[in-house]
Amino acid sequence: MIFYFTGTGNSLAAAKALAEDGEQLVSIAEANKTRAYTYTFKKGERLGIVFPEYCSTVGKPVLDFVRSLEIKGHPYCFAVITCGGVVSFAAGLLRHELAERGIRLHYATFVRMPNNAITYMETPPEDKRQRLLAKAEVRFAELKEKLKKHPVKPVRGGLLATAFQPALRKSSSTVPFRAEDSCTGCGACAKRCPEDAIRMENGRPVWVKATCAMCTACLNRCPAGAIEYGDKSAGRARYVHPDLR
Repeated sequence: MIFYFTGTGNSLAAAKALAEDGEQLVSIAEANKTRAYTYTFKKGERLGIVFPEYCSTVGKPVLDFVRSLEIKGHPYCFAVITCGGVVSFAAGLLRHELAERGIRLHYATFVRMPNNAITYMETPPEDKRQRLLAKAEVRFAELKEKLKKHPVKPVRGGLLATAFQPALRKSSSTVPFRAEDSCTGCGACAKRCPEDAIRMENGRPVWVKATCAMCTACLNRCPAGAIEYGDKSAGRARYVHPDLR
């Protein structure tokens, strides 16, 4: 069983690429909404967690899920973290949080993919995106084979990821979000928001929570390109994984 969290499709694509035939994929966003936190694992089954790092740490939806997770059985546990940079400190924090639930994280790694954090920086140009995606596909194929052997590698750290949590919370305000006049009122942003932070009122999106996960699904996946985050996202290209378009 693989649990995944995704905003613009990178981690969903990763989870699909890593899954064995018939292996169940569980959306962390949906699990949080329905409070589905208890799972039973038979002998030989594995527990995978695939998610993006935000600010080099673990995003709130994944932390909320892991802190409520209850499992029956003793599955092999691995994590694959997608990131736009070259370093992720999220694995150490995840190891700590899983240990608090009595779950051992046996193996963790990260895979670089195109960045979607357009509130901070430009997403890579199209040619670089394609190169990153091609390399990621090769990496996923290698990892899929490697994970069949249940590798064990000490997952260290966690302090740096914890140190980045305040920065992540500070950058999670929904106040700068707005819909431009080009908004068609389709409601896709509200439907896709993993934290139900958006509500449609009079055909317009309204951000009803003070903070959100900053998964950028609303920004990057708006069909009309009508959502902005202050002046930080204006004029920047949007990114959605090709499999999610």
